[in-house]
Amino acid sequence: MYHLPARLLAAGLLCLLCAIPARATAQQEPSPADTAAEAPAASLANPFAGFETVRLSNGVKVWFKRLPGTPNVSVSAGIAVGSDADPPGKEQLAHFTEHMLFSDHEGRTEQEIKDAVEGIGGRRNGVTYPDHTWYYVTIGKEHGLFAIEWLAGIMSPHEMVPEVVDRGRQPVENEIGARERDVFDHLIALLEFPWLDPPGFWEREFGIDPRRGPNPYVWRSLHSITPDDLRGFYDRYYAPGGMTVAIIGDLDRDEALIVAERTFGTFPEREVNRLELTTEDPGRGTDEYHWGFVPTIQYLSTHKLFEPTADELLTALFVRDLLNRRLGQRLRYGERKAVYGASFGLTQRGPAAYLRLITRIDEEDYDFARGVIDEEIEWLRTGSHDTAEFEADRAAVIERLRSSNQTSGALNGWTQSYFYDPDVFEDFPDVVSFYRNLTQEQVASFAAQVFDESRRILSVTRPDPFDPTVTVVAVVALIWGTILLMGRWLTKPVEMREIRYVARLRLSSVLLVAYTLGLIASLAVLMIASDVVMSRAGPRIDSIDSYLAQTAATGAIVFVVLALALLIYSAAPRKLLLFSDHIRIKSRAWRSRILHAEDIDEISIRRFPRVWLHPRILRSPPQVFGLLKPGIWIKPRRGRSYFFRARDTEELAEVLGEWWGSPVE
Repeated sequence: MYHLPARLLAAGLLCLLCAIPARATAQQEPSPADTAAEAPAASLANPFAGFETVRLSNGVKVWFKRLPGTPNVSVSAGIAVGSDADPPGKEQLAHFTEHMLFSDHEGRTEQEIKDAVEGIGGRRNGVTYPDHTWYYVTIGKEHGLFAIEWLAGIMSPHEMVPEVVDRGRQPVENEIGARERDVFDHLIALLEFPWLDPPGFWEREFGIDPRRGPNPYVWRSLHSITPDDLRGFYDRYYAPGGMTVAIIGDLDRDEALIVAERTFGTFPEREVNRLELTTEDPGRGTDEYHWGFVPTIQYLSTHKLFEPTADELLTALFVRDLLNRRLGQRLRYGERKAVYGASFGLTQRGPAAYLRLITRIDEEDYDFARGVIDEEIEWLRTGSHDTAEFEADRAAVIERLRSSNQTSGALNGWTQSYFYDPDVFEDFPDVVSFYRNLTQEQVASFAAQVFDESRRILSVTRPDPFDPTVTVVAVVALIWGTILLMGRWLTKPVEMREIRYVARLRLSSVLLVAYTLGLIASLAVLMIASDVVMSRAGPRIDSIDSYLAQTAATGAIVFVVLALALLIYSAAPRKLLLFSDHIRIKSRAWRSRILHAEDIDEISIRRFPRVWLHPRILRSPPQVFGLLKPGIWIKPRRGRSYFFRARDTEELAEVLGEWWGSPVE
């Protein structure tokens, strides 16, 4: 670690003292020792070696690496804060800030800023992740010093002028596909209850607080972001002490650092703020089994890391590379070609990370491939690989690592993907040397922890055993069968010859609309409740490795939900059928209620107040208001009452009075 001004002063004095001897010997042949010292072979042999960490005067951290002979220079700058820091109601604030740093600044338009790099063959961009934001420019080495100046201009404090902010909003909106909600979207939003939703992946598996709902109104959030919000976010999180700048390429060290100090080093110092996230290990693993219309078995095995250290992340990268090599050799390139590819990857989000294996396996090779995967992981956990074989695999992994990271862009990619958190990586790690020094015992100690069953999430999706047509027919049959069964259960046989009078119960237009909306709301509540049940019961059902059991459980839930929906739909009364010994209140579909004379407490003519102000109004929704014309009130001794009119209400009242044995008044 060096402090830049002191280091540059020492270098300047040394150059001054050596100037005359250097000129005097300039024409002499270099000695073999000098030639060896200047040769780039060491850097090419290990591209991760020789990184220097320098702190500028305001706290900006610079990782410098000279790559002699490489044609391009790659310069990046990053902060360890991303979209996770968006406040609720201001979603996309971190992303919008990233866009605004490329906007009009210091008298130049966004187009001019862009062309300053692309016009001379460079590439530049910014990326916002959940836990960090990263900016870069890659350009020919002759423009390397300019690239440092250009990127510093991007990262420097911006005014966030209102009209510039308004122009910059549309590109963000287009990029993320945000749009204003229509009536249907608002209706769906009203039916969303975040407190009913099960925890998401990061909350469920790592205990990370989501801070906001799963489906925010992004368009509204984006349009609510003000210039003050953008400047406040920048001032809070883009502090020099929280920035990491990487300069990689064939540049003179002192010249590059002088330019970095003159540009990045002039940013005003501020307090470094971080979004503090904590993790919690749930202490359990999960297995999920699914079936779908897929041609091969999709196999995902996720293994969790909690608050990993730098060494643990580097070991995870080694395990990733080692398993990718070994699984590829045994499952893809071996005699039995069970998969096209088996790929481990490492994903980080703040203090949480996971290794995930993704592969697709032919059905007939599943048991074989699963055995190979489990065997390789067990060998890692127990450190039982043959020593010579382990050494050979490690050498091959190192060689591939070394050969694939000879360019400035490839090396800088590590700052984007893995080394962005200054709390974890103060210095740019020498990955090759770390791999070379890892022992099988150290790998086994790490693997025993990360590949423990309590930290694994297994997901297996197999091809559906039936043709899609069969599945569609089965679903239709379930729905139709449920309707027929409910109809048979609810329907009470009627002897049509014994009917003495039929009256259709009239429903006022206003109440028809109100009750229709109530029916829709009731069905919506049922669907929400069923969704909650499915989301809560889903993990338990998915943990059953049986197509028949899962199908039966899901079918049972669908049957219950559909049956309840039919009960709700058939609840509204529609007709009154009068028989000699009873009256029957017939509902919209199937259901009917039989009332004998002794079951009825009252039949009378009533108006609005006596019915609508009755304490049981919610239990017995009336069919009419009874304001202008009275209606017939039938009150059973138990259960629901009825208040309605018919085509000829007076005639019906007279008929009911004769049947009941008492005039209806």
